[in-house]
Amino acid sequence: MKKILLMPALFVASTFFTTAAIGATTETPLSGCYERIYDSAHLAQHKGQIVTRVTLWLVPNPPERIDQAYPVVANGTLKIWIRGVDQSFDSIGACLKSESALSCDGSLSAAEADPCKSKEDGVRDCRIDFNDSGSFKLEGKPQGMLVTLIKQLELVHAPYDGGPFLYLSPTNAENHAFLLKAKKCP
Repeated sequence: MKKILLMPALFVASTFFTTAAIGATTETPLSGCYERIYDSAHLAQHKGQIVTRVTLWLVPNPPERIDQAYPVVANGTLKIWIRGVDQSFDSIGACLKSESALSCDGSLSAAEADPCKSKEDGVRDCRIDFNDSGSFKLEGKPQGMLVTLIKQLELVHAPYDGGPFLYLSPTNAENHAFLLKAKKCP
């Protein structure tokens, strides 16, 4: 398996479309930092939930960097921790405004790995889809930020140059939506 450095490429890819035009004026009121840590009582009641912690850092693009044809209004760094793994699985998403929410593409990994034989959720040393890393939606709620998977999401460990990969699906009731609370950004 050949490994390719991913994170610098992800940042460039997620911001590439934001530099094409000048003059857009789209606000991103949801920008900031958010987190949810699931306690042992919650996890005991939800045996099928593998997600133990979720963080989101949402950074708005300056108005002069927003392209009207592909209006990426923010970049969201989503980090997810799961049971039995100390390190997070991450995705950087280019976010577009969608009604009162944001729709964010998952970061497309440049890492090379064998194709998976199964498309099921969980941690894999293989790739489910080399061309689509999924997507997630961000919605402001009175209690915080609701992160909902739209399309099966691929997340990867730092240093982002290979697997393992975490796959989470919008059809998995225990691991598809997370209500995060605002927190102070580092």
